[in-house]
Amino acid sequence: MIHALLFLPALAGVLALLVPAWARLLGLVTTAVTAVLAFLLLQAGGVAGYTELPLLKEAGVYYAVGADGVGAVFALAISASVFLAFLAVREVPGRMLALGLLMTTGLLGIFLSYDLVLFYFFFEAALIPSLLLLGLYGGAGRVPALVKFALFTLVGSFLMLAGILAARYLGGAESFLMRDLLAHRLGGTAGVLAFWAFALAFAVKAPLFPLHVWMPDFHAQNHPSGFADVMGTLYKVGVFGFFRFAIPLFPEAFRAAQPYLLALAAITALGAAWIAYAQKDWKRLLAYGALSHMGVAALGVFSGTQVGAVGGLFLLAASALYTGGLFLYAGWMHRRFGSLELAPTHGLAKAAPALAALGLFLFLAMVGLPGLAGFPGEFLSALGAWQASPFWTLFGFSAVIAAAAYALTAYQRLFHGPPGKAVADLAGGEWAFATLAVLVVGFLGVYPKFFSAPLAEAARAFVAVLGGGQ
Repeated sequence: MIHALLFLPALAGVLALLVPAWARLLGLVTTAVTAVLAFLLLQAGGVAGYTELPLLKEAGVYYAVGADGVGAVFALAISASVFLAFLAVREVPGRMLALGLLMTTGLLGIFLSYDLVLFYFFFEAALIPSLLLLGLYGGAGRVPALVKFALFTLVGSFLMLAGILAARYLGGAESFLMRDLLAHRLGGTAGVLAFWAFALAFAVKAPLFPLHVWMPDFHAQNHPSGFADVMGTLYKVGVFGFFRFAIPLFPEAFRAAQPYLLALAAITALGAAWIAYAQKDWKRLLAYGALSHMGVAALGVFSGTQVGAVGGLFLLAASALYTGGLFLYAGWMHRRFGSLELAPTHGLAKAAPALAALGLFLFLAMVGLPGLAGFPGEFLSALGAWQASPFWTLFGFSAVIAAAAYALTAYQRLFHGPPGKAVADLAGGEWAFATLAVLVVGFLGVYPKFFSAPLAEAARAFVAVLGGGQ
């Protein structure tokens, strides 16, 4: 079952490249199937579907995959997000959708790998379609954005590869399997250097200040439909990388670096939220809003507590759904207005009340309104971060105030004020997307245990590595 979950999207992607006219239907069917498979793995408990087969046995490289609570939660979040993306988009190139399917396999592999070389392979496999989505289908300024994105990501990837090799060969592990690496942790100066190699790579992909500068242009120049932005949002896997690999492999180095990492996370959370307030177009506003959420999620994981880790991971998974939904929503605005600027849109609540209601709902989820999917992760992250550093918690969670400022100001600008251009309200397939998005985001808000309970078991093991805590 886990192998079907992993590779069905890639097979569908190859077929969609050959027959682009089938891409959307293939995407809907494939991601619906993977969502069901992820749900079944989530219900199975433990490390469901664990498989370990030698790929390069002499080199210690294995095809080792499995779905613990964290992997299953993210597999479900990825499948649901990509399904919603296929449901929302219209009139986009079929081969662009095919690249999204190929990238989905890379993303799923990242969260299900238990061998570090295999993880690295999937990490890079997800990068290639992301670069192609921007390079082939981006806007007029896509080349500088692509160069910046590629440079940051590739440098981070090389650092991570160096850390992976050091973790095994300097630590004396028999293979790149996580259980072997955890049994032979690399300490001392070499361990500190290897930890920072991982940390810099994951800070680029989170991203965290000051290694975030590639992200605003990446989103601003991606295809206006929002489809590529959804895939890019799912590829912000840095916080997960800290949780799964960097911190457990180098707990002593993490403890020494923890105050600095908490500071960077808090600065990212607050700074990005206030920068979002000044943005004048949809993509940049949402990019900085998403960046602020990554800072909050990182605060939870960097707290080194169980409740904080659950909160950070919950927020990472849930934000993929509502932030991805907002990028797709921005694509609808572009289709109606021919522009991503906020200025031309105002007074839409009268002309398009259902469209306005959906926008408000997704904005409120983004600012963490209780009862919606953004709140549980933010709340639990704050509880955990407070135990580690009350000062940086207060500093970072001031972003909640800033988020309300940028989101509600943008909403008022968009949907209230004097009526502007008359546009169509929700119609046809847009209603299907809106209904499912509201149900999923609302469900996670009123029943967070659906995600938090599976995450808790892995979070307990994470905390045990660091010597306890709640």
